[in-house]
Amino acid sequence: MIRRFDLFLPLLLLLAACAAAPVAAPRAGLAPERKVLTVAVLEFEDHGIGQPVSTQGLGRTLADRISEQLAGRPDLRLIDRESLQKVLEELSLTSLDIADREGQLRLGKLLGAQYLIMGGYTSLAGGLRIDGRIVEVERGIAEGSSLEGGVAERTLLEKSFSKQMAEQLTAKAGLPMGATKTGQDFFLQGLALEQSNNNQKALEMYQKALAIDPRHHEARERMENLLLKELQ
Repeated sequence: MIRRFDLFLPLLLLLAACAAAPVAAPRAGLAPERKVLTVAVLEFEDHGIGQPVSTQGLGRTLADRISEQLAGRPDLRLIDRESLQKVLEELSLTSLDIADREGQLRLGKLLGAQYLIMGGYTSLAGGLRIDGRIVEVERGIAEGSSLEGGVAERTLLEKSFSKQMAEQLTAKAGLPMGATKTGQDFFLQGLALEQSNNNQKALEMYQKALAIDPRHHEARERMENLLLKELQ
């Protein structure tokens, strides 16, 4: 118990202080020219049995939230929903076809997309699992990501997962990071880590959220609960 207390004592002190460290300003200079990448975000599939009221419309909402996270970047062009749906109908592609390498290549080439973002979700016994993958069309390489939580936390899961997928695409495509992260950004990242049972990393994210915004009550509450849990 003493060792555990000693381990988390710095975090407890940081939580009490909520001191923000100054963020170094980026160096001025000319940004290198970057190729604009085209990305298509597909509606997520319902992999559960039936469709409970609690998850109705989730597939489209996830696609919309991911698109919102990526929107506004000068180095990305998003395929709009109408164009995407039109191509799917023209190619007569089903969700099973798109899961296939050949189907992904056909869709990507017709859309002119270098990356496809797709996935599905499963709701069972009050729980909700969201699985997504980013497909690099030309090479056929897919990188997955998942998030689990309670159906009651649907809105938070949507926000966390969309942020997670957007950051994953940014890293995978080698794109520069966007604007400086806010306290809410770190909070959502911590929430995703906590729900993936990575409590140590989650604590770090909540700590960063509070350093930026000491009045972020949700981050403080989550951090306090995790610290108490770890000390038990």
